[in-house]
Amino acid sequence: MKRQKTSSLNLDVAWLAGLVYFIQGALGIASVALPLYLRAQGFSIAKIASISALASIPWFFKILYGALSDAVPLFHLRRKPYLAIACFLSCAGWVLLAISPAREHWLIASMLVFQLGLAATDVFTDGLVVDYSGEGSTQVYQSISWGFRSLGALLSGVTGGYLAAHIHPRLIFLIASALPLLALPAIFKLQETPAVKSPGSVLAPILSCLRLVIRGDLLWFSILVVVTSFNGMFLTPFFFYLKETLRFGELFLGILQSTAWAGATVGCFLFLGLFRQRPVKEALYWAIGIGFLNTLLALFVAGRPSAFLIFFFSGIMDYITFLPFMALAAKLAHGTGVEGSLFAVLMSILNAGKALATFTGGVLFGLLGLKWLIVLGAFTVLLGLLILPKLKTV
Repeated sequence: MKRQKTSSLNLDVAWLAGLVYFIQGALGIASVALPLYLRAQGFSIAKIASISALASIPWFFKILYGALSDAVPLFHLRRKPYLAIACFLSCAGWVLLAISPAREHWLIASMLVFQLGLAATDVFTDGLVVDYSGEGSTQVYQSISWGFRSLGALLSGVTGGYLAAHIHPRLIFLIASALPLLALPAIFKLQETPAVKSPGSVLAPILSCLRLVIRGDLLWFSILVVVTSFNGMFLTPFFFYLKETLRFGELFLGILQSTAWAGATVGCFLFLGLFRQRPVKEALYWAIGIGFLNTLLALFVAGRPSAFLIFFFSGIMDYITFLPFMALAAKLAHGTGVEGSLFAVLMSILNAGKALATFTGGVLFGLLGLKWLIVLGAFTVLLGLLILPKLKTV
């Protein structure tokens, strides 16, 4: 398949990427109801963190989905048919969660199915973005994608909080099941360049990625994203601190999520304005410093006014911190011949780091308490300053 090297935007790809990421954000409609539903089944905070980490396993294997679409076109197309299949799979997982018994193995199985569909949709969309990325357009695609994601999450936060306070979680899960299907019109409209079936097998791009990712900048970037992921190890205990200690209701928890995503939307525009023309490595130094301060902000949430302000500013800083990593991942993957697979493996490493942080946070919460868990996460981010000088070609 001929890779696009132009710096101009493909509007169909940009629109599809924005819509897919908007849906990812809109699935936050269940983000208040789901942990509270798990808590209502009698699970401890540590167990909920473990279930969340287990349910994220499909995100570890994004390379498989990317390699499949790179190596085995369906109907001579690499992304479009796979995107449609993944949307239906995500829908099925939410339906299963809504109708299955509230037992641990059923809960984990249902969450694995919808996470598989969501992860696969993410991979195939990212493959399109990387295919059409070039100098000057990489940051724009990333800003469009994550800007739309933040908009979807902003709208779903208050909505999800309101629904969690007024209707049964199972009905919320059914509402969430309809959201992935909203991408189908844009998927069918996309005019993807036909591809001839690649020689070899799915294994070929995987091996190519493994050879690339164990050396040079890709190796150091992989280490960097795992280390900096640990700033989020406190998030599951923090959610229940807000609910059970500060006594925030479901609606206010949803308002806080929307507030954070409103800040994230601002953060997307700030990133585009401040860092589009700057070297990615410089942006990463800023990202680590801001990430350190942002993590420590959680220590100062003591009531509704402080929570509202801190969630807004934290949302801004989250995306200024996060988007440089996405831009560098796309830059490192572009032009390798296995763009979809390589970007997927980099994102798999990122997601594995987040899951490990979630699991570790659940374990350490009982030993350290929330305050020291936040402090530990913040100082872990600073380890990235020792890794950044190892990146030589960015």
